[in-house]
Amino acid sequence: MTYKREIEEFAKYLDGSGTNLDGYARSDIQQYINWLAAKGRAASTINKSWHAIKKFSRYHKKYEAIEDIRLVKPKDLTEVAPKALSRVEENRLIREVDRNGNKRDYAIVMTLLHTGLRVSELVSLNRDSIDFSERKGEITVIAKGNKERTVPVSAEARRAIERYLEERPDELNPCNYNNRISVRTVQRILNDYGCHPHILRHTYITKLVREGIDWGIFSSCRGIRVWKW
Repeated sequence: MTYKREIEEFAKYLDGSGTNLDGYARSDIQQYINWLAAKGRAASTINKSWHAIKKFSRYHKKYEAIEDIRLVKPKDLTEVAPKALSRVEENRLIREVDRNGNKRDYAIVMTLLHTGLRVSELVSLNRDSIDFSERKGEITVIAKGNKERTVPVSAEARRAIERYLEERPDELNPCNYNNRISVRTVQRILNDYGCHPHILRHTYITKLVREGIDWGIFSSCRGIRVWKW
């Protein structure tokens, strides 16, 4: 699905440039990459487009068209302050992940967006961290300093989590850690969607601030409960 979408976007650009998927050359690809960068697209997003174009070009034996393409160098996230997603960007991300049909990825994105969890907290969750009812829900995580934090979960995030867990009967035993997802895997999943966990956490906190909610109210400590993905 992602590959097809990237090629369709490239085709639209080519059409506006007076050519098409049959007649494009190396300069068209380089200009497209530069155009994406000028529009402020993330390096990971641009690289995802490039990989799709490269795969398409190789399949159609257009090898010269993909020679020496200059890519955007990803910024060091440790040196760049996290940027909150706009409402449009957030909706676009949710729509893209939902359309891909991977319930695990969707649950991860919705949980991070609607709880502000760190990835390290996310991957250490177990099923008994969940306390969901029909109208409300919360999850409890082990925060920094081995303290507990209980976080409310929105209806949309609860739905995403519940739909994913319906497919995972093998994970009913919280003592089985063989299939626990890693921090690196979550980072890779988000990178495939042109995003980073820092951005999702910052988006959540920014929305709380805009709504006049004190972020500190979610730092209360309670009994230990953790849920495994």
